[in-house]
Amino acid sequence: MLRRSVLTAAVVVLASVSLTGCAGATGSSRPLVEAYAEPGDRLAARVTAATEHAATIGIDGVTLTDDGAALHPLPEGTDELTRAAAAGGAGTELLVSNYSESLGDFSPETGTALLGDPDAREHVAHELAAVAAAHHLDGVQIDLESLRAQDRAGLVAFAAALEAAVHDELGDDAEVSMAVMASTSTSGFRDTGYDLGALAEHVDRFVLMTYDEHGPWSEPGTVGALPWAERVVRAAEHEGLPADRIDLGIAGYGYVWGADEGSDDAGQVSPARARDLAGDAARWSERTGEWSATLDDGRELHWSDARSYRARVALARDLGLHGVAYWSLGTQALPA
Repeated sequence: MLRRSVLTAAVVVLASVSLTGCAGATGSSRPLVEAYAEPGDRLAARVTAATEHAATIGIDGVTLTDDGAALHPLPEGTDELTRAAAAGGAGTELLVSNYSESLGDFSPETGTALLGDPDAREHVAHELAAVAAAHHLDGVQIDLESLRAQDRAGLVAFAAALEAAVHDELGDDAEVSMAVMASTSTSGFRDTGYDLGALAEHVDRFVLMTYDEHGPWSEPGTVGALPWAERVVRAAEHEGLPADRIDLGIAGYGYVWGADEGSDDAGQVSPARARDLAGDAARWSERTGEWSATLDDGRELHWSDARSYRARVALARDLGLHGVAYWSLGTQALPA
């Protein structure tokens, strides 16, 4: 998810939102929706509002210790978001990541330390399931990012260990899901640690992070253009993922290029802030499903908003996907 390359995020709330009350994206039904939110940002009210349609709200806040052998404590505010989800009738899911506060990004070394050690895999799997049970969560999502080719077999083994632990602690109906960094090729997925066909034996649902196509680390460009997102889905299907187990990632934010370092508007911005900055320069693209603007001072903006969200829900429906995954309630409320 997006702390993920640039931001913060310790714990994410993921709201699985059904727009129609149906179970999937078949026929004329709409896809299920997930929305993410970080605890500590006073987002309980937005979580509550999202649960008008939400099926699941997950908490991403559990991170691995640097040696990959254990978990840090849940961040403060996690239980508040869990209660907000439960009060709205939504289920909950705990996310685990290799995000490093010291790096300000995901740590490949931490991921390898966990995945390369059978004892660590078993211990962390059981610890995760126990934490989820103790905090009344209903499932677990794996969010290990910036992995490498050498981690593929270990990731499959960890998913298997977690599947068994989650079923033991939470019941046979409890789900294990996985967030997957986007790629448009077999080699791309495999080089970033994913053997999707093998993982599908142990993972119930896959969230393709079809955002951050471009960002402050790259030249200016779309955050997650529609044609690119479709190529990511096709590549994942080619690797063995059924469409009805795929969620399409949707950005609820934008980026600014060319801002002075340290400026409040450098890097990521909310859709509302992007619109304020762009003013009359804002341009919508039907092809990419995003907004862009070039300002008089040379700054360039690309962003995704509620209109972008609706375009991607339509794409997920057209592709027959399970749903969409929206990042995040911290930058914009879940669009209608």
